[in-house]
Amino acid sequence: MSVRKILVPLSGAPSEAAVIGTALTVAKSFGAQLVGLFVRADPSEALPYLGDGVSGQVIEQLMQAAKEGADAASERARAMFADAASRAGLPLVEKGSADALPSARYLDVAGHRDDVVAAHSRLSDIVVFGEGNATAAGGSTLEAAMMSGGRPVLIAPKACAIHVGGAVSIGWDDSQMAAHAVTAAIPFLEKARSVTILSVGGKELDPEPGSLLADYLSLHGITASVHLVEQQSGRSVGGALLDEAEKHGADLLVVGGYGHSRLREFIIGGATQHIRSHATIPVLMAH
Repeated sequence: MSVRKILVPLSGAPSEAAVIGTALTVAKSFGAQLVGLFVRADPSEALPYLGDGVSGQVIEQLMQAAKEGADAASERARAMFADAASRAGLPLVEKGSADALPSARYLDVAGHRDDVVAAHSRLSDIVVFGEGNATAAGGSTLEAAMMSGGRPVLIAPKACAIHVGGAVSIGWDDSQMAAHAVTAAIPFLEKARSVTILSVGGKELDPEPGSLLADYLSLHGITASVHLVEQQSGRSVGGALLDEAEKHGADLLVVGGYGHSRLREFIIGGATQHIRSHATIPVLMAH
């Protein structure tokens, strides 16, 4: 398995500098192309919401203002992306080519953000998003990449990660989502110096699921240790996984995303929402 194309959706916000930095760390590690994707909204889509009484001149002014705002945001995103790539030693190229890897490429595409990101995600190996605080990282666009695009996402912490995947922790619950996350993470696991399988539950937790995973990974030449994590009162599963991963010195946590429906996650919370909102190390997540 290989990683050759990494996608990072951009909006031009200053906070994205750390996200780009983490994405570049991964791109250099795998000799991949990093694609910065800026999606500009089509201002004509807002016309039905303006009402019938709005004059043609006002509409033209609004559309011009929207275009100028998107142009300015795209220029900020492009400049930030190009500067980070240059400092990382990656050439800025116009197309995908195996002859110039690792490399960086900037795309400016018009359309609905979630739809465009999902479409570009389908032909990317990993999609990188920023970490969130009060709101979950990546918002609905992360869900579009992971659910509609069907690709693993990497949640980058607020500070640029200069090492990703040297020590990996896997949050394992024997679910389909966790299995998808593990297979997506194989390129990282093959490079890692240490891999730890974390299973959260009570003292009665059967260690067999983690043992089965360790056995599977051994066929890939990956040695993993299994640790059972006792669930403590007042600590969520997501919090337990993040705490244990940091305790084991991990610089990457691998987990399945949305074991429950997205609506249930949104209303009552869950491991996915907690990890998206509180990650302090890079997190690779898949559904």
